[in-house]
Amino acid sequence: MKLFVLPLVFAAVAGQAAALSCIRPDPILTFQRVAAAPESYYVLYGQLDFDQTTLPGFDLSQQREHPDPIAAQFTGKSLTLDGFTTDYVSPVTLQISCVASWCGSARSGVDALYFVRADTQPAIVEAGPCGGMIFEQPDQATLDMLTSCMQGGTCSAQTF
Repeated sequence: MKLFVLPLVFAAVAGQAAALSCIRPDPILTFQRVAAAPESYYVLYGQLDFDQTTLPGFDLSQQREHPDPIAAQFTGKSLTLDGFTTDYVSPVTLQISCVASWCGSARSGVDALYFVRADTQPAIVEAGPCGGMIFEQPDQATLDMLTSCMQGGTCSAQTF
């Protein structure tokens, strides 16, 4: 009996593990993607302040594709041709999205890059299950490369 059950357990776990596969997000590739999009975006660097207890939990019976939006405050800088030089302090909406049991997330009070659509008020910070719009604690090289991208200079993806 044990020999029969063990392969079933492995098959079930492998099926769940393969259910959501994401390409590792990169802030430079995200910049290139949003720069080519018909919508306008802000590239922000700073911190969100929000109540983390409002993030979706792990109760699958309560899971929805788009949980309720979360009110947040952004404090930081926006990307200009001169770099992250313009103050940006504004209320924003954090919108988490989920696929099955995988949900996006964000952390309050952590320095991060945020790619935010500029056509909504308040701006909406999207956090999907595969990431790609929020990048926590970017290094200076990433911030410098994004400035170069904004200036129309070198804009190459990060190597991992």
